[in-house]
Amino acid sequence: MSARGQPKVGGVQTRPDLFESARGSERNNESKEDVEMDNLDPATHDQELHELYGAGNLDEDPLQLEHMIGFNGDNHNAVMTLPNSDGNYVKSMGNLLSIENLNDPHDQTILRGHDMQVSALAVSSCGSMVASGQVGTRNFKGNAAPVFVWDMELKKRIVALRGLSIKVNLLEFSDDGKFLLGCGEDSLLYVWDLLSGEVVYGQRFDKPVSVVKWGASYIDNRRTAYELAVGSSSIMCKGYFCFDASRVQWNLSLTPFALPSGGLTRFFSSIEFSEDKRYLYVGSTGADLLIFRHDIGVYRAMIPVGSNGVSSLLRLPNGDLLVGGGDGTITTLRGEDLSWEAIESVKLGGKVTSMTLASNQTEFVAGISSGEVVRCLSSGLSKQVVTSCHSSEISSIVFGNSGTFVTGTSDGFVKVWDITDYACISTRKESSGAVLSLSLIKEDTAVVCGWGDGKINCYDIELENQLWYINQAHKLGTTSLAICDNIEERLQYMASGGGDGAVRIWRLSNRELLNQYSEHAKGISKVLVDNVHSNLVHSASLDCTVLSYNLKISKRQICHIIKGGHITDMTQRWDSENELVTCDTNGRLLNWDIDVREPVLAIKDAGHLPNLRTCAVSPTGNYLAFAGDDTMLKILHVPTSQIVSLGRGHSGVITCLAWTPDEKQIVTGGLDTCMCIWNFYLGGMS
Repeated sequence: MSARGQPKVGGVQTRPDLFESARGSERNNESKEDVEMDNLDPATHDQELHELYGAGNLDEDPLQLEHMIGFNGDNHNAVMTLPNSDGNYVKSMGNLLSIENLNDPHDQTILRGHDMQVSALAVSSCGSMVASGQVGTRNFKGNAAPVFVWDMELKKRIVALRGLSIKVNLLEFSDDGKFLLGCGEDSLLYVWDLLSGEVVYGQRFDKPVSVVKWGASYIDNRRTAYELAVGSSSIMCKGYFCFDASRVQWNLSLTPFALPSGGLTRFFSSIEFSEDKRYLYVGSTGADLLIFRHDIGVYRAMIPVGSNGVSSLLRLPNGDLLVGGGDGTITTLRGEDLSWEAIESVKLGGKVTSMTLASNQTEFVAGISSGEVVRCLSSGLSKQVVTSCHSSEISSIVFGNSGTFVTGTSDGFVKVWDITDYACISTRKESSGAVLSLSLIKEDTAVVCGWGDGKINCYDIELENQLWYINQAHKLGTTSLAICDNIEERLQYMASGGGDGAVRIWRLSNRELLNQYSEHAKGISKVLVDNVHSNLVHSASLDCTVLSYNLKISKRQICHIIKGGHITDMTQRWDSENELVTCDTNGRLLNWDIDVREPVLAIKDAGHLPNLRTCAVSPTGNYLAFAGDDTMLKILHVPTSQIVSLGRGHSGVITCLAWTPDEKQIVTGGLDTCMCIWNFYLGGMS
């Protein structure tokens, strides 16, 4: 629910409870790091931070996470539908899990508990459980990569499974939901009993397991035995997982498939069974599909499909096979054994890393590496984008006055978004390097972008047409832009700052260079047009200085210098003497009066990671939002200099933020490629 509607009662109900181990007596044998990892409770940690900052009770915080936009599209099976649900699906974004709905963009539940990026997902056959694995932690010894199992009804973590390290590559539930199989970058394969949470089998391979799938199951000696398919490097094996009564333990025996006498070298990337489990379909990085008879353990055929490898496979209810390629093509194959034909295909905007059947059985959901989640009809393959996300660091955000905002990323994407339904309206990709700065002009009719190669380009708001450009505006990139277009048209100008330390003033109508100032010794982190006097331009630099220029006399008016740290961002107050506010790598918020060389007010962040990256005064001037390396968004009440709100949503460093014009929402972006949309219930009040 938006902050513009009825305020929420209480806190966010998406924070998981602690995992309480049922093996109480075994706690004495666990390492200190294992116990600490199991006792990581985000809700408890956030409440402790509220007490540290004096921001009151967590549940009564006026800053609430409304929605997150993000997707780990590079990972295999990073999005999966939930069976027996009304359009729900789960996806990974950063170190979080997001449960969303295909039909309602506002329906979102965030699950948090991982301390590193989520690298693997699995959903049980009934949809009641989800398993998630992560990249090895840097916060504890051993580079452990825990696996968490979540209850989808309670929306909470129910068990933590340990054993893998470096990175969890694959997770797979058995069809009956009794076992979870996991494979890691450490070349280990583990099978956990989900009832006890214990490891019942483990094996180390020569190379990491690249594909694995549970097959048929049957009763053997009054216990259920399972068939599996396991692929590591270029070796594909048929597995038999059963309980050995004589040794009182579970065993996995592996038998390589019989291959042609000439040999067959392929590296496997995806896997699927036929409905009767007789046939095994395996995709390879060589852009072909391998057919095996799993019941008798022999190779049957190799079908060339697409280009750039087979990255995902999905069997449809009618027996057809969907093949997702590294070139973004999804192809429907129909046939059996040695005879197959391509029926239809559709082209998506990136490598197809995930495909999962929707609960209605008539459509499927695909995840692609460019950050999009797409729903497609199984018959005809007509497509519709469900969510569009960035796939790299978000470097800049700017808000307009018409309910839209613009974002730029380090891989050269510019996107325009609608704040009401979180939809991506338009996208543009350039080969000019990273988007380092953004600005809007002429009542949100045009977007100005500063690029890593030093260009400045202007596009219409739909990002379809380039209106004008400036080549080589700066060396080492155009790092900041500021537009002054609220004055007489002939006097309107644009200020730009670059990695070369120069500040340049351009006439907005014809892009004529009017003046330049080269007094900074290092790159510009921010340029601002004064919010009261349009003839004043301010610049902050990594050389620890803040300079103000008077355009009427073409001279510097004052120089402010800090001791230690680098200035990373700058904003300006609307009250008092309209002081400039800078944030720096020492965790300080410094207020500067244009008539005084020394800071008139200094506020030190109390966080354990002092590096601040971004700050912005709200439209009314009552609040200052700032954030940095500790992934927390903080709201300062400007008149009292007190922290009134803390918000945790990102799983990585927050690099940029912007207020909505009505002050009721904030949008943040970070290194985790995610965007958070926050409701601020004190915003807009006098």
